[in-house]
Amino acid sequence: MEARERLDREYEQLREQQVDPARRGPTPAQWQSLADRYRNALRDRPDVDTTRGLARALWRLSMALHAAGDPAGALGPGRQAVAEFDAAFRKTLGWNADEQSPAVDAVLAELLVARCDLAEAAAAAGKPGERIRILEDAREAGRSIAAGPRSLRALGTVHHNLSVAEMSRLVDGFRRGGTDVDPMVPALSASRAVEIRLKALTPADPLSMWELANTYIQYLRCLGLVKEPARAVEVAKLAADLVALLPQGTIADLHPQLAEAVGMLRIAYPAHARALGRALEDARPRRGWRRRRI
Repeated sequence: MEARERLDREYEQLREQQVDPARRGPTPAQWQSLADRYRNALRDRPDVDTTRGLARALWRLSMALHAAGDPAGALGPGRQAVAEFDAAFRKTLGWNADEQSPAVDAVLAELLVARCDLAEAAAAAGKPGERIRILEDAREAGRSIAAGPRSLRALGTVHHNLSVAEMSRLVDGFRRGGTDVDPMVPALSASRAVEIRLKALTPADPLSMWELANTYIQYLRCLGLVKEPARAVEVAKLAADLVALLPQGTIADLHPQLAEAVGMLRIAYPAHARALGRALEDARPRRGWRRRRI
């Protein structure tokens, strides 16, 4: 077995351990060791698969450090991971005539997800400006080619997270006495996330439904800021249709977030309070009711 294949096998073992809630996840030291060995292998064989393996190990190291309560420490390996993923993406793209080939789609999706995770670490480390820059770079990378199915899904997350970050910047500016940020900025990012997640929606995949519902709720928050209550009523109905299909009383239950967003809109726009309230009721399936289909 080649050195890289052994490293890839170890990566999969550590990854499975990390995502299994019944097991203790790998330590940052284990991911660091794997990254070092990938880097050594890359010196001997500088191919795209080894570059991608190094990127994955660094990405997991960054996530492990963030999860361990060290977001500042996660930034270094997270930035390195993004650089290696970017190199792997450009090499893969250069070798494929079809931008939507599975190979290009897979590595672009990994690049976008790694950027999203790095942005969250930057936010937790108290670097909101870097958070937005990372997500803006991810947005541009995702728009550089015609995205395949995996990268399209990841691009939806990029736009959703960018809207959240832009709204946070806007609210922080208000708290400090004023801001020059246009409220339409987070609204446009949320609107684009809705468009992308509608394209990626698969009724057989509950996660894609949850993602779209979550973005509808973020869009509702934005519509309150840009003073579009009529549009908010329409979006609230769409959000309610999806939320009603999700399991209640679990971590996937988005009803509390929907209720909070609608509640704020009802206070801000009393003329639309009744219509918004009806939309919220549609998110609560009752005994004897049939849940709406999408």
